[in-house]
Amino acid sequence: MLYLDTIADKKTVQEHILGPILKLKELSRNPIQQMENTIEISKIKIVSDLNEAVNELSNGNTLIFISGADSCLAADTADWKDRALSPPQSQRVLKGPQIGFTELANNNISLIKRFIKNDQLTIEDQTIGEETNTGVYLLYLADKADRDLLKNVKSKLKSIRLKSILDSSYIQESISDDQITPFPRVLTTERPDVVAGHLLEGKMVIICDGSPDALIVPALFIQFFHSPEDYYETSMFDFTRLVRIISFVASIFLIPFYIAFVLFHQELIPSELLVSLAAQRQIVPLPLVIEVILLMVIFEVLLESSIRLPTGIMLAFSIIGTIILGQSAAEAGIVQLSTLVVISATYVLNFAIPVHPFGNAIKGIRYILVFLASTFGLYGIILGTIVLINHLTSLNSFGVPYLSPITPVKKADLKDTFIRFSLKKIINAPKKYDKDDLLKNSRK
Repeated sequence: MLYLDTIADKKTVQEHILGPILKLKELSRNPIQQMENTIEISKIKIVSDLNEAVNELSNGNTLIFISGADSCLAADTADWKDRALSPPQSQRVLKGPQIGFTELANNNISLIKRFIKNDQLTIEDQTIGEETNTGVYLLYLADKADRDLLKNVKSKLKSIRLKSILDSSYIQESISDDQITPFPRVLTTERPDVVAGHLLEGKMVIICDGSPDALIVPALFIQFFHSPEDYYETSMFDFTRLVRIISFVASIFLIPFYIAFVLFHQELIPSELLVSLAAQRQIVPLPLVIEVILLMVIFEVLLESSIRLPTGIMLAFSIIGTIILGQSAAEAGIVQLSTLVVISATYVLNFAIPVHPFGNAIKGIRYILVFLASTFGLYGIILGTIVLINHLTSLNSFGVPYLSPITPVKKADLKDTFIRFSLKKIINAPKKYDKDDLLKNSRK
């Protein structure tokens, strides 16, 4: 018998493998089958390849060798250490389940099964990374998942050629299409209820052992503005999603419009405000564009620094970094107060987006629009907007148009886009992500 002392559960080995074996008086003519029936562990595998046996051993399983047999048994005795279940760090909600994934894949799958007790829930596992042998699991509902999409996802998973997988982000980058875009086309979440909701819509979920983030495909543009809390509150007169979308648009265009109006279109600014801006401008030594870019970079540095600070000093750092530093820079005449207000408002609006990676995606777009606004004024912003819309309409996530169901229009799914209709109309609707249906609509 062979097992790794650090990752195998020794109590299980002694009580459910060694104990029953010692009670055997003699071996039969088929010792492998006899031993398989004797060991009191449900998950047992017959292994006849040396490399496979090493992999089983590395996964915490116990190998049972029998003299004279050309194969061995691998019994599941893995006892991976894991942290306790806790609320998710991202996508926090005031109402609804307060439980998040951990780094142990089996625990995460168990949490999902707690939400979906359905015999159609299919779990396919594979090992990726010849150096790490990381377990990767593909979950879907067999009666709802689109066959072409499923085939596409499986093909991309099989095509991964990485020697090591340390987190689900490795898989996310590997299965993303080659289209050059800042927008994510794979949705990540730490919440089992979010995963369960997307599985019920016909999507596929990828779970990587060692990562608390599950990957959901396909991911559509509008779904990055959805929060789990949307489904736990009554929908009547709830315009929270619209507020998020407006905040997203404002966080992109607020700074470019500010630059365009101040540098090129002063006639569009009310006279009293124009006089105030001109008075502030006189005491600032830097050109407006340099001032704006400098403040944007400083805000990025402050955000980056605050993420990695201990929780105890993060609040003090935020106060010193944002309020005191910003106010001191304005009083010293280094930056305008109006510029400071516009930059601060932009970053506050950015935080309204519930999915963090999507908020990061627009940082580069904001810098490009700042350049266009400082060079061509409003015409530059219009040009940048046209290019941005054209880019979004050209994107797809695993063959599904990225802006679906807005364009191509799919009326059934519009009930859960800008405003959520009643749960009865959403949940009882037919499956959503039929690839053929979406492509058919896009050709009309």
